Amino acid sequence: MTRGFQQWLLLMLLAAWGCSPPKPIPGVVRPGPGEPYLEKLPGPMPGFGPFDSYSDALMAACPLILSKPNATAGRIDSQDFQLRWRISSEYCAWLYYTPDDKYEMSLLTDQSRPTNGTMKTCVLPPFVDDPRYSPSDIKYIFSLHNHPYADRLSPNDIQSIISYGNLHGFEVETRSRKVHLAVVAFFSNSNDFEHPTCDGFFEYIPLTGELLKWAPVHGQWKPKQIGTVDWIDATNYEIHWE
Repeated sequence: MTRGFQQWLLLMLLAAWGCSPPKPIPGVVRPGPGEPYLEKLPGPMPGFGPFDSYSDALMAACPLILSKPNATAGRIDSQDFQLRWRISSEYCAWLYYTPDDKYEMSLLTDQSRPTNGTMKTCVLPPFVDDPRYSPSDIKYIFSLHNHPYADRLSPNDIQSIISYGNLHGFEVETRSRKVHLAVVAFFSNSNDFEHPTCDGFFEYIPLTGELLKWAPVHGQWKPKQIGTVDWIDATNYEIHWE
């Protein structure tokens, strides 16, 4: 396939994406035309878990989310990156803890806010609707989403997890340990868009202020602290990069 044909094909995909209603995607829910943003996400995700540890659940969530259509734009230095980024989408979901001492994931959504074209967004509903449990029994652990490329967490990511923490709490008591609420953004460096690899994720933990970048090192996932967030007041903060 020639470079010219690849660019033409991507342009046609972009035009089709902008002119036709989005097609249903398994595991993804969204509001209908003219309807307000979803306030709840159904749970659990079919075929996902349940998991005994949140780390196992995170490792399973990463490839699942990145496998959704246009979830990754590939490496930023790739020849067609700008076109692929324009048609890319963010998907988001909740990883939550249940009274059965299990970690589950909600269905995904790709509902987004209009932007000036410089960023991608996914509006995460504040609640999970799992019919097996009462709403008060669901404990919110991680706000999950993908980044189309390996970009740091955005101001929207940082501010939104604070609002979710104010709603649900910043720490969850499980049977074995306390778990801190966090926002997680998965990314892939692969240009294999049919089978993207899970190459890492960014994490912000409000309770500790840590900004982390996780990546596999010799077969094991390792965190690297890349900064800290210091809140000046309820709406303003400073990031101190490492």
